Amino acid sequence: PPFLKIGDLQVMHHSYAGMVAFKGALEKLSGGRIVVENYPYGRLGDANENIQQIFSGTLQGATPADGAVAPFYKDIQVFSIPYIFNSALDAYKLWDGPIGQAFFDDMAKVSGLRVLAIYDNGGFRSFSNNKKTIKTASDMKGLKIRTMTIPVHMEMVKALGASPTPIAWLELYNALQTGVVDGQENSAATILGGSLQEVQKFYTMDEHLLGSAMIVTSEKWLKSLPADLQQAIIEAGKIAEIAARGTSRANDSLAVEAIQKAGVQIYYPSKTEKATFKAAPQQP
Repeated sequence: PPFLKIGDLQVMHHSYAGMVAFKGALEKLSGGRIVVENYPYGRLGDANENIQQIFSGTLQGATPADGAVAPFYKDIQVFSIPYIFNSALDAYKLWDGPIGQAFFDDMAKVSGLRVLAIYDNGGFRSFSNNKKTIKTASDMKGLKIRTMTIPVHMEMVKALGASPTPIAWLELYNALQTGVVDGQENSAATILGGSLQEVQKFYTMDEHLLGSAMIVTSEKWLKSLPADLQQAIIEAGKIAEIAARGTSRANDSLAVEAIQKAGVQIYYPSKTEKATFKAAPQQP
């Protein structure tokens, strides 16, 4: 959806902020030679369908998350290695630097998808639960934690000593309320989106995963355009990237405040405590 509700505020979704910025920038940079039409609410299908439509030429752009891109370019999953980023700024520096540029050039070559903008998908994922304050990795032992059916997520939870339990998103609220699982892992904004602050007592900012989302287009289509329009699209992507990143950072901060105001106890591990989380998945 274009807008999210955070506490008493109505805020713009980070991907939609990128879409709006992209439209304004590209129409101006192209002198009106390119008109951008945005279709939020999934009106043109889900992320996987949108990517297929890009390949067929029905769409010229989409805003998929990394999970939707993975079937087309599996190496995107490297950014989902637990605790690889210490902050969102670390991710931005990597994505914007020579390593990131080489990575996205290879992605365009292998998959046919050109990344025009990449940003964090609503903040770091962290652990919440109903049993206790989690301060170190050892506190995870014995907890039943809901995960998605993603092997790297399940293995991470297992390495921390907890029991990973795949549960569909639409069933999660009830599972937490009835004690089928003790906790889950998501960003603060996602917790609010599912009203999980109503059925969770503790939230530990271990920040184990930073999901990404992006604006992508067809490399083949992009290269078919005149050089000046190609450059306009690339520049518009960078402007959209700034808008999406800024919106995501602001919304994440607001969401943390909102769940705390709702009564969830938030714990920020010290540097030493956080190191225990980072070390656990590396153990044999």
